[in-house]
Amino acid sequence: MAQDPTSHRSKPPGRRERKKRETRHRIFRAAFDLFREKGFDATTVEEVAERADVGKGTVFNYFPQKTDFLLAAYQEWVGIIRDELGPVESWEGPARVQLFRVFSYLASTAVEHRPLSRLVILENMRETHLRMTREDPEPDHGPPGSPKGQAQGGHIAAVRLLEDMTREVIRKGRENGEIRPEIEDRQAASLIAASVFHTLVRGLVLGASVEEIRGDLETKMDIIFTGLAP
Repeated sequence: MAQDPTSHRSKPPGRRERKKRETRHRIFRAAFDLFREKGFDATTVEEVAERADVGKGTVFNYFPQKTDFLLAAYQEWVGIIRDELGPVESWEGPARVQLFRVFSYLASTAVEHRPLSRLVILENMRETHLRMTREDPEPDHGPPGSPKGQAQGGHIAAVRLLEDMTREVIRKGRENGEIRPEIEDRQAASLIAASVFHTLVRGLVLGASVEEIRGDLETKMDIIFTGLAP
């Protein structure tokens, strides 16, 4: 874990914002270290607060629910991938190759943090399902900066990261003639993301190696892109 999930912004932060980021990162780092040492279920908020040297209320201000740590971890992992590969607009090669490169990075990260990765991915899938099935497409996020606003905004930002990257690749592939023009990028991205998450969770449960997970991902990508091709 190298970065705070909130570190990807273009405008230089002020002193107050920097302090908030530092506090959030310290809490996140303390929690994730404890999760690896004791397990997610066995770690208490009190222990996170003590390890981060903050009050219990401060932990809840930044992470109102314990599962928020899992979404923050996923957001960070995808952010690291984005930093490694650069903006989607700069990616080159066929769409299938571009996406497999992203998923290979994600598979490596998942295996590296195997004990927690399944929880991280499953929580992201749960939030994705909730977002897709909400009757209100614009849920109440609460006042800006409030715990409710931070949590809702963070959830939506986290679950959309990989899907948005995939949609952009699909869009470019359609414009380049690699993908049938009638293919809707949102539907294609959702299908691909669901396949990737299922493959990662299955591989983690079965104790598969990075190479085995990548092989499964490559096979499924071949099947999906056969259907997307003109």
